[in-house]
Amino acid sequence: MKKPAKKKIASKAPAKKVVKITAAQKAGVKVTAVQAKLTTQATKLASTRTKIAGAKAKLAAKASPATKRALMAARKDFKTTNAKFKTMQNNVKAAKSVLRLAQVADSLAAAEATAKAGLVDLESKLQAKVTSDLAAAVKKFEQRWTKVRAAKNAKKVKAAAKKLAAKIKSAEKKAAAKAKAEAAKANAKPKAKKTAKKKAVAKVAKAPAAKKPAAKKVAKKVVAKKIAKKAVAKKAVKKVAAKKSVAKKAVAKKAPAKKAAAKKTPVAKS
Repeated sequence: MKKPAKKKIASKAPAKKVVKITAAQKAGVKVTAVQAKLTTQATKLASTRTKIAGAKAKLAAKASPATKRALMAARKDFKTTNAKFKTMQNNVKAAKSVLRLAQVADSLAAAEATAKAGLVDLESKLQAKVTSDLAAAVKKFEQRWTKVRAAKNAKKVKAAAKKLAAKIKSAEKKAAAKAKAEAAKANAKPKAKKTAKKKAVAKVAKAPAAKKPAAKKVAKKVVAKKIAKKAVAKKAVKKVAAKKSVAKKAVAKKAPAKKAAAKKTPVAKS
């Protein structure tokens, strides 16, 4: 099989650099052209002057109508050539003035181009520094911010620790007081019922003035209970005294009986 023919890739010609012609260069070309024309005209003017001199010499040698016409023609040619020469001189002056103005404009344009290029270069440099400067600024800000926040946090922690210490101290005082009270209760001896009754009476007495009727009722009940308990206690004392007297009588009766028994028992003989 035949191999497929390779496609020829046309190589692209390198792009030609476009050289911009400045206004000063254009004006310079014009000045050169005008000066060349002026030089040619100056040569023509010099030849007319030579012709005038020759015509004058011929007229001086022989005054004739022909020599006079030749002198007049030479002078007329001089005037025409001289007028053109002066016009060309003015053109050269104008061209040179335009050249100078073009040079000033070109210098201004070059200065503007240089300034713009400098600005672009500065902008690119500044843009290149943006990332690094931003990172440095962020780092400084983070350090400053972290320092300030750390100081604030330290103050808050100190205040919180102070409050916590005060709470702990208060809790310790309360715990110590409770422990002391519990120890006092544990070591205290049981009091008589009278003290409890006195406390009850004291509590009733300490009740607010708004509850005086209720307090009076409680006091009356307590007094009634006391009287009843005293009556019961008296009865109990009387019963105990009666029992004691009965017991004494029984002992007194048993004593003579014992004596009689002692008499009846026979005495052993030796």
